[in-house]
Amino acid sequence: MSDLQIILIILGAFIIAGVVIYNWLQERNLRNQVINEFIVPQKDVLAEDFYIDTDAFVEKELAEVPQKFKQSIFEESNQAATQPKVIEETASLKAESIQQTADVLENSINHSASNESESFTAKPSVEVVKPDLHSVPETLSLPDAVHAQIDLTAMLFANQKMSHQALSNMADSIDEIRLPMMIFGLDNLGKWHLVQSNQVEKSSVNPNEMQYKQAACSLQLADRGGPIAKNILNKFQYAVENMGLELNAHVEWQGSGDVLQRAIELDQFCIEVDQLINVHVAQGETPIHGTKFRGLAEANGMALNEDGRFHFYANNDSSAQKLPLFYALEANNQALTAENLRNNVLKAVTFQLEIPKVPNCEQAFNQMINVAQKLSGSLNAHLVDDNQKPLGDLQIEKIRQQLKIIHATMVARGVMPGSLASMRLFN
Repeated sequence: MSDLQIILIILGAFIIAGVVIYNWLQERNLRNQVINEFIVPQKDVLAEDFYIDTDAFVEKELAEVPQKFKQSIFEESNQAATQPKVIEETASLKAESIQQTADVLENSINHSASNESESFTAKPSVEVVKPDLHSVPETLSLPDAVHAQIDLTAMLFANQKMSHQALSNMADSIDEIRLPMMIFGLDNLGKWHLVQSNQVEKSSVNPNEMQYKQAACSLQLADRGGPIAKNILNKFQYAVENMGLELNAHVEWQGSGDVLQRAIELDQFCIEVDQLINVHVAQGETPIHGTKFRGLAEANGMALNEDGRFHFYANNDSSAQKLPLFYALEANNQALTAENLRNNVLKAVTFQLEIPKVPNCEQAFNQMINVAQKLSGSLNAHLVDDNQKPLGDLQIEKIRQQLKIIHATMVARGVMPGSLASMRLFN
């Protein structure tokens, strides 16, 4: 080893020894400081024994017993001494109250006897109160053709009678409205008359003879084409308000909430329930002859209509007031006529049912399935759905469940299936 290495080793040993000695000195100083600052308590309650002198406690309690006993005896003697006085005072009070009660009864008997003698001589007077008929408000009723759920309606209350011609002239100023709009007048007998409508012809009422005390202006908020546009709605509202000013009538709008929001919700309702059920009778090994199909369809209660479809009416009633429950048409939507049925062969026939337009859609569906099954059996054809898959009992039952849901949804909305409002909404 060289001298430098030896010197470094010795120097390192001295440094380590110095550090050890320094730490020992610091530890000893810290221990002495802690010992000097720590004060030992003179008395520890938890460490020492806890002692109770029970004999002294018992002697103290026994010494207080004679004093308490003497006090209770003294209180009882005082109560016994005062009790006769209380009894005497109570008896005197009872005697006085009995005497007062007797006097009161005697006075009341004399007073009632005098009143009875006067009642025989006096004449009874009965005042009849007549009800104030003018205070009973008239019930506000809408025309039957107006529906609160699908129409925006304004009632016009005029100070004077409104003529039929005046209402008709005001209605002519409202144009370019696609949705159904109607104006009615209420006569003195409480009957509504159609004054103007953009969907039907004008009323045949003589305008020179009719005078109305109220008027109703309604506008349908949605149909299959969608909800009403904002500019059309504003135009109708402005025209009705202007009509009220011209006729000196008070305008009262029916319903609450945002009208445009009502129109959007009504359109969503239409999309949800406006369903069309299709059942197809497709040819099998043999083609479907038009003449044979017509004979079978008419034998099952269907009739060929001018629109090129076979209609099925409830109870075979094909009057103008009745609407068909379902239709049967050529699968390619070509119009069926007596001539082409006589000369052509049909590949498939489609039975259609519009759910919102039928009062009882489940019953109408059962009748349609019954007729379709009879025709498919007689024509050696197949009953299939829109995807050309066989339509069995399981698929038919699923359709029935969907019909029940749609029917319940319409009833909950207040638009009854097959009603005039439903026909107008889904036209």
